[in-house]
Amino acid sequence: MSQSKIDSTSVLINADDTTKVLKEAPDALKDLFNEIVKEETDKIKQQKVKTGYNLEIDGLIIDQTKTKSGREFYEYFFNSWDAPKEAKDFTIFIEEKPFRLNTTLVEISINETLIFQSLLQPRGDFIENLALESIGTTQMYLANYEELLKQLGGGDMVGTGIF
Repeated sequence: MSQSKIDSTSVLINADDTTKVLKEAPDALKDLFNEIVKEETDKIKQQKVKTGYNLEIDGLIIDQTKTKSGREFYEYFFNSWDAPKEAKDFTIFIEEKPFRLNTTLVEISINETLIFQSLLQPRGDFIENLALESIGTTQMYLANYEELLKQLGGGDMVGTGIF
């Protein structure tokens, strides 16, 4: 007895204890199986369209400051921050690095891309104004992020690298 190709819609039936007979599944069962598979793939596609990416956490602001003035900058930034509606899949890093005397260097990166850098002085009004300026720069970058990705992946930027 030669066996033909076995697929997922075939049913295996025991005729005796020693032999097994392969019988084709009924058409109704095949149709039901195909319908369930189609419904599940449609559900998965709809979920991907709704969420875009399958990220549970999006739009984090990570505090990597070290001094009191750096912490104040972070708090002003965090309390005044409002992400653009079209922005998705991003993480903001606020990092502080020591500099000369009592000044530090504050840097804001989005997904590891540096977008803002400035010296931070330990004066409250200066810190608040700098935080508001950095928010404007960050929001502008996020608003144009999708367009930047399209430009970087455009036809004139794609190639083999061989002249």
